Amino acid sequence: MPMRALALTALLLGSAACRTPRPEAGAAARADLSVATCELPSSPAELIPLAEAPIPGELHERFDLPDSPAWWAPAPEDAERQRYREALVARLGAGGVEARALLARSREQFAAQALPLRREAENNARVLEGGAGTVGPTSCLEWRLFQRQARRFPMLEHPTEFSAYVLRGQGRLHVYFSGADRAGAKLRSEVTERVAAEVARGFVLVAHAHNHNFMFDRVPGDRLWTTPETVNVVGGGVAPSLTDVQAYRGMHEALGLQGAWVTNGLETGRYTAGDFTRLSAWEPVP
Repeated sequence: MPMRALALTALLLGSAACRTPRPEAGAAARADLSVATCELPSSPAELIPLAEAPIPGELHERFDLPDSPAWWAPAPEDAERQRYREALVARLGAGGVEARALLARSREQFAAQALPLRREAENNARVLEGGAGTVGPTSCLEWRLFQRQARRFPMLEHPTEFSAYVLRGQGRLHVYFSGADRAGAKLRSEVTERVAAEVARGFVLVAHAHNHNFMFDRVPGDRLWTTPETVNVVGGGVAPSLTDVQAYRGMHEALGLQGAWVTNGLETGRYTAGDFTRLSAWEPVP
């Protein structure tokens, strides 16, 4: 399911003057040790508290990592990733898990729907036709973020979404990871205010990352927001949804967002700020 972006402006325009907390003692050292194998530290530099009660399974974490080339290299084909790939192939066939096949399937399924759902086909078509973005193997950083959420909630048996802001500066990566027990992401001002403060002191918001779930055995009214029209929509495509693009445009304006990554754990669609205007965004129905 796409990110819920309707309250984005209010969240992003929260105070950018809050002071970003310093990493806990030893956090950077632990991160420096873990980067040799491109693994996130077992504990974040900060667990971000919320002013209101969290939704089930909700957490927000900040990681402070050395900016090493290892994070940007293709993800390792470790045992967890192999099992995930094999389970998908068992459901969809070897060709069915390829990014272009998933994009084509989503385009056809959405194109057959009534408006406004039909418009979700637009970005799938644009990516397939080379009009926006690039698609390639998931990077190590993208996989580790996906893996962190998958270890909390198995992605195929209990699909959920994570989202993450990735900032770069001073030889470091600061990653703000969010996830909950839901298909969809909830933007919180406690996170966006910290991101804004990082940008104000010179860090660059290089990307916003999130995953698009595979969703099997859907039933109208289930936890995946399934309707009779979407009961056969498997998902897993790496084109951004209309609400994703609406959110990206707001983040670009408010925070200088430079790019966006949409991953299914195997492949990732990567989009530049220029792509945000080439892609279709959600618009209210007149």
